[in-house]
Amino acid sequence: MLKKIQDLFYGWWIVLASFVLLVITGGTALYGFTAFFNPISSEMKWGSAAVSLAFAFRSVEGGLFQPLIGVFVERFGVRKCIFVGLTLMGFSLFLLSRMTTLTTFYVGFVLLSLGFTMAAGIAEYTAVANWFKKRRSLALGLLTTGWGVSGLMTPIIAMMIRSVGWRKTMFLLCPFILVIGLPLSFFIKDRPQPYGMQPDGVRLEGNPTDSAHFQEGELGHTLKEGLKTRAFWMLFLYAFCVQFAFSTIPVQEMPHLINVGISEKLAAFTMAGYALVSIIGRLFISWLGDTYSKKHLLIVSAAMQAIGFFIYAKISSAWMIIPFILLYGPGFGATVPLLPGIQADYFGVRSFASIRGMMAVAFSVPGIIAPVFAGWIFDTYHSYTIAFQLYALLAALSIPALMMIPKRKV
Repeated sequence: MLKKIQDLFYGWWIVLASFVLLVITGGTALYGFTAFFNPISSEMKWGSAAVSLAFAFRSVEGGLFQPLIGVFVERFGVRKCIFVGLTLMGFSLFLLSRMTTLTTFYVGFVLLSLGFTMAAGIAEYTAVANWFKKRRSLALGLLTTGWGVSGLMTPIIAMMIRSVGWRKTMFLLCPFILVIGLPLSFFIKDRPQPYGMQPDGVRLEGNPTDSAHFQEGELGHTLKEGLKTRAFWMLFLYAFCVQFAFSTIPVQEMPHLINVGISEKLAAFTMAGYALVSIIGRLFISWLGDTYSKKHLLIVSAAMQAIGFFIYAKISSAWMIIPFILLYGPGFGATVPLLPGIQADYFGVRSFASIRGMMAVAFSVPGIIAPVFAGWIFDTYHSYTIAFQLYALLAALSIPALMMIPKRKV
């Protein structure tokens, strides 16, 4: 047993370390923050739109900095990017736990979002894409289950807020992120070639530092070449359309469900259930992605998202949570590993981080608009339904974009 562990391809250890990083960072800065929404709004006397604006600032930061973070990863490496990001997250959580004004809240949240963007996402996806080729979809699927598991932190954070208050909860999350995350960052290495291997664990002969051995990792488009392809812009449009719906979930899932009469406890567990069920999409559909067309699998996932989110928009009783979770969870969950996987298939890994960073702009723009528009709709009509129905329609419109992606040249 010990020998099997010792002989395990190091790429799988990178997947494991990255998985844990996604759990703790996503649980804190992504899914967990919906539990802070109502307590902060209530104590500080801020409206839904004002609090939602912080999440829009996060998306502005993402749109501006994710392309630069991609370049940072390619120039300085994934480990440094993750280390800096975790440090920023720790500092911003401390700042937010002490904030007393809306301006401080916005500044702290932007810093938290910048740290989160650097610590979780592009860096880990790049490392895993570099370490795997034949089993890339499965590896990315296993990695991105971390996002799904991170949703389980939502009821834990909600329980902490009820017990000790939202300020102390934020303060306690600071050492939680740093003590677990910083040591894990040292396990993540950029690519296998310097260690005498090719992707998937194939051993290299001769000098592993010889530049010829890096050919496999450098094949593919540059950022400039990728931006000239129809495939990039159709994938960009797909990501743009489906992100409107998802951008509201970490912000307004609990407020929406509580507003329609669902208990706070069930609303918190709905987030956990959605995230947990999304693992089905991340694992099963990503596993299929190593055998079947990722394009066709994305079309199926887009249809599931559109139907599931429409049900979510119309929720009026507790039983409707079940079809929402069963459709939207796996549907969006499949997108998370399939999108970087299809990116690597079409554009290679030569400029994976910078292309991924540019693709992330498609997530950022809806993240700016969607929560604030939904918050304004709520402040005006006392319901999120109209906004969420529009976002379900946009998810459906992503399907024609996927159909226009040209066949990949082998």
